[in-house]
Parts: sequence; structure tokens; C-alpha cells
Amino acid sequence: MNKVEFSADTGAPRIIIQANPSWEAWVDICEAVWVTALEGGCNYWMDDLKYDDDRAWVPYQHCGRRVDDELRRGIPDLDIKNGNHCIRNFPIKVYHNADDWESGESEITEGMSFEVISVGINNLPPEIKLSIMNPYTCDIDAEIADQIVQTGLFGSAVYG
Repeated sequence: MNKVEFSADTGAPRIIIQANPSWEAWVDICEAVWVTALEGGCNYWMDDLKYDDDRAWVPYQHCGRRVDDELRRGIPDLDIKNGNHCIRNFPIKVYHNADDWESGESEITEGMSFEVISVGINNLPPEIKLSIMNPYTCDIDAEIADQIVQTGLFGSAVYG
């Protein structure tokens, strides 16, 4: 018989749930989070997001091969709002907090496109994680997308 764990906060029995999303599911999750975050969820604190969008997105079947001009013509530039691109985990720079500095210059926090999402989801409270990872109830609104990006970048929600 398995031992039951109890919550340190409430003393009630804990239920531990593990999710193992497929790569196709991660594509959808990444796209939903970044689109929602950039079109409304993070606007109040994020000044800008930069990445090398001129860098070719190389599909998995071409990894390790030299990308010649002919192959390059058929490969689109990186787009963080495209889940297939995002899971390739490319470097990003997030500019934030310009309003709190007299100079108006932003702080810069660097991260990776996919890590921000996967780490951010893992840092969320269990009930939110469960609602995101359940394919039948997956609902990523602006507030949740903002929490995912902030906890993925900073370890916790820094901007409310």
C-alpha cells in the first residue's frame, strides 16, 4: 500500500498529478501562452521582447545540417508566436521595468523561448497547472499567460 502525503499548509491529504504532454501538445501550449501574453497579458510590465527573428527556424529533420541558400528559402524566420518555432528554445531578451527608472531605460532579462513556458507552468500553483495541462479544460487567459511568463523568467510573479 502506498503512503499518503499530507499538506504542510492544511494538513489534508495531497493528490499529486503528473502530466506528460506530447510535443504536439507543447506546440499548442507554447503558441497559446506567447500569443496571449504578448497581445495583452504582459503589456503592463513588458516594454519589449527581442529575439533574432532573422535567424532561420530549422525544422528538426534538418538539425545538424548546413542550411544552404536553397533550403533557407523554404524555411521561415523565427516567430515566437509560432509554437513549432518556440519549442526549439531560442534565446530571447525581455525588456521591462522602464517606468521605475528615471532614465526610462529598461532592465533586460534573458531567457529561452520554450524554457520560459515549461518552467513557468511548473512554478504555478497545482490547481492552475491542472487546468492548463488538461486537454479538455485547457484555458490560458491573459492573467495565466502573464503568470507563466513571469514565473518562467523571474521564478515568481514580480509585477503583480
